[in-house]
This record gives sequence, structure tokens and C-alpha cells, in this order.
Amino acid sequence: MITFLILVIIIVYIVVKVMQKTEAIGNWSHLFPDMQHDPNVFFELVENLLREKKVPEFYSKIITISEGGILSHNRLYLEVSRGDYIFHICAAPWGTGFFFSWWVRQKMSDIDQLLILIPFAGARIVKMRQHQSYYKLDTDSMFRKSVHQCVLAAVDNLTSAKGIRGLSELERTPDVRSMIK
Repeated sequence: MITFLILVIIIVYIVVKVMQKTEAIGNWSHLFPDMQHDPNVFFELVENLLREKKVPEFYSKIITISEGGILSHNRLYLEVSRGDYIFHICAAPWGTGFFFSWWVRQKMSDIDQLLILIPFAGARIVKMRQHQSYYKLDTDSMFRKSVHQCVLAAVDNLTSAKGIRGLSELERTPDVRSMIK
């Protein structure tokens, strides 16, 4: 019985660790009062802007993410990814207003996902492996900035078409407090 319990604990530990494949490292959001729009049209606009800017090697698709459990509410997101980064872009009605946001997450490599499972030492080993060249760091930064700029341009397009006040400089700033670790 004790062996079975230990086995279950180990399996639960592994499942929890594997489910934590990504880490949120930044986000941006804004709620426009008294505005309504079709999320799919917004997502298409963002994708078109990324293509117009010729952002290399990005992939995008519309996904549904649930709030939590099986019977919870679902929300559409545009998932835009390239390399180690995944953006989840939200456009959703909220009361009489409309909400826009994005969350950026950093994926772990397959080998890092396995290494982190090593009790006590796994996290340290993964951290030591994460040294990256300036080239890669700059390329990743270009992608993150491009997505942010395209989301803002799409929001600007919608607000100007509807005669709604645009975003201030402060409202355009992403929250990247967790990027600096």
C-alpha cells in the first residue's frame, strides 16, 4: 500500500511539473467602456498586421481557453507563437465595454522539461542551461515588440473607426515586471 501511495505521489508530481511547461513573463490589457466588437475580426486584423510587417516564422491560431473546470466558461484567444514565446491575445466583451489583452509565456525546451523533474537539483540544472546569445535575445525581443505593436495598431484601427478615444502612452505600456529576474 505504501509503495502504491509513493507511486501515485511521484506520478502526480511529474504531471504537475509537465503541465507547467510555460511561464508567464508579461502582459498588457485595456478595457474600453461602451465599446463592442467581434473578437474574430480583431484577431484577423492582428494576424494581417503581423504578415504586413513580415514577422518571420510566426504561427497563429484561434484557441479556446476555459476558466478552470469542465463546466467553466470558455474564452477565445489568438495564439501567436515563434520559437520560445507564445502570446495569448484576448478580445472579449465585458459588460457594456470591450476588453483587450495579451499574455506572453516562455516555453521550456523538451530537455528542460525532463531535467526539471529531477528532485532538488532539476531547477538549478535548467537555470544553468539557459545562457543565450545576444542574437537570440535580440530576435526574441523583436518578436515580442512586433506582436505588441500589432495589437496596439489593431486597437488603434478599431477605436479610430468607432470614434473612440485612443490609448494614452501610459495605457500602451505592457506590464513586464516578471521579465526582470
